[in-house]
Amino acid sequence: MEDQVDIAQLAQLSGLSSRTIRYYGELGLVAPSGRGPGGRRLYDQDARERLAFISRLKHLGLSLEGIGELNHSFERGATPAMLDKLENLLNQQLKEVEIRRQELSTLEQDLNQYLEHIKNKQH
Repeated sequence: MEDQVDIAQLAQLSGLSSRTIRYYGELGLVAPSGRGPGGRRLYDQDARERLAFISRLKHLGLSLEGIGELNHSFERGATPAMLDKLENLLNQQLKEVEIRRQELSTLEQDLNQYLEHIKNKQH
């Protein structure tokens, strides 16, 4: 039990709020490893690693739903299946980023054209 921390300590270690950790718990993404005095939830190293993994995937733009699918694959002991699913999700995310990049490029062109139009009207 010495390697376990309560939710406030876990929040501090992970850089997430206690509320976010509880929400992730409701979604089944992270679970306490036990209970401490007064029934307080305690979390172990696995919870800290899962939160770091979730944070990395969220930073890459994956949804909590997609992260949950990965989590369930991993819990079933299907690491190769989880890695395949992760690869598919990341490839899908790359495609979406490319589409957004193209849309932003078009928007930038439109803004520049409109600014040029305004400058021409002013002179």
